[in-house]
Amino acid sequence: MNSDYTEKNEKHRNGYLIPIVAKMLELKLENNDLKKLMRIMHDCLYARNHGDILRIIDLLNEVIPFNSAILCRKDRESVVLNIDESINHSYPMKWVQSYSENNFGWVDPVALMSTQTIEPFKWETAYHDVELTREMKEFIGLAEDYGMNAGISCSRNASIGENVDTIMSLETTGYKADKAYLHIAAYIVPHLHEAIGKIGKADQMPKDLPDFTPRERETLKWSYEGKTAWEIGIILSISERTVKFHLNNIYKKLNVANRSQAVAKAIRYKIV
Repeated sequence: MNSDYTEKNEKHRNGYLIPIVAKMLELKLENNDLKKLMRIMHDCLYARNHGDILRIIDLLNEVIPFNSAILCRKDRESVVLNIDESINHSYPMKWVQSYSENNFGWVDPVALMSTQTIEPFKWETAYHDVELTREMKEFIGLAEDYGMNAGISCSRNASIGENVDTIMSLETTGYKADKAYLHIAAYIVPHLHEAIGKIGKADQMPKDLPDFTPRERETLKWSYEGKTAWEIGIILSISERTVKFHLNNIYKKLNVANRSQAVAKAIRYKIV
């Protein structure tokens, strides 16, 4: 290999990585967490489908704690999130469905604030920085009924030539979202935005859907309804262990890691 070519590539690589590493060091994280953030950056570069994005969010959860996460896309011409085109990592499916069906983007203070700033913010900030209407208060109460009590959101505005923003929301009830937490979210979102933009239509419904057994379809249906493995076992008159066996087969066929991801993909593929 040409030594001059190799040297030029190495300089280019270092010129790209050095400012990124310097910025990450400012976060003052443990070495292990810094390595995970570097891994996230790397994985975003090579993400090819929604499953890759979901695994990246799994890794993010090892750096900063949260209960559930979702990535939403928003057209620059619209004020409202298009949650139908979201990548749902672990938000309650019934809440996502209700949000979409009722067009809650119009009364969601978090969604509205995310269109006005690219700085990460706590949900409570969005609730306190505006004069809440009756509809907004009702929305917040309904969100809390689904366990969406506290969280943070961060957005990445579309670059020149783009027309879609990306907004990440993390539900953090029970965790302390400090400044470092917010800084990490702000660092990660641009990488996720680029990754999702590259994926484009690559993860649309495949021509050949997975072939599920009747029992797997029943298990998936009741998972969509929010039933636990034990409850599904009672309904189908099978053991909890057998239910978990069917769930594992479903995960493999859908190329996902957990039940929330399986249900999200099943909805996108119109399986349930």
